Amino acid sequence: MRIDQVMIKDLLVDRALGLYSAAMRLVEGWYFIPMIITQSVFPAIVNAKKISEELYYRRLQQLFSFLVLINVLIIILIAIFSKKIVHILYGDKFIDVSDVLQIAVWSTVFVSLFVASGSWLLNENYTTIALYRNLSAAIVNVMLNIFLINYYGIKGAAYATLLSFFISGFLFDLYHHKTRSIFFIKIRALTIIGVIRYEKNRSLRYYN
Repeated sequence: MRIDQVMIKDLLVDRALGLYSAAMRLVEGWYFIPMIITQSVFPAIVNAKKISEELYYRRLQQLFSFLVLINVLIIILIAIFSKKIVHILYGDKFIDVSDVLQIAVWSTVFVSLFVASGSWLLNENYTTIALYRNLSAAIVNVMLNIFLINYYGIKGAAYATLLSFFISGFLFDLYHHKTRSIFFIKIRALTIIGVIRYEKNRSLRYYN
């Protein structure tokens, strides 16, 4: 996850690295939210499998929809207040950070899907698939950074992070027949139907 900053240091000037690092510190703070939520509720999801597969996958759907909903709210807040946030935290000299922040914050959605589906992979004992997925994320991130940093600077690095998580945290599950069930759960979570379904069912009551 830090390879983009290493490559910026090698390919661009120190100021660019400072601006990018400042933006990513704000974004990476949100990465812990899906980790905390997933670790908190996943034992209840695992127990649901003992009752029925239908309940198990319904709870998975509710978790994914909930995570997407939270991140959409974060993205909206950043889109509206990014310049004010940067101004308060870093001052006007770092105002360019807001442009990177608005791009990078979209990765929080796919990081959430990556984290939640990672727990599902381990629970299903698909450890080899999880390994390949993590390797694909690293390889794609490096390749995209090489190309995009040269052409678009620190914005390119932000796009590389976003695209690598989009591929590894979302598209990768379409590749293997064992993971397609979770891929379609992700699709439903990313649609308004998935969000409405979460609100309707009030999924968190199942986790108590």
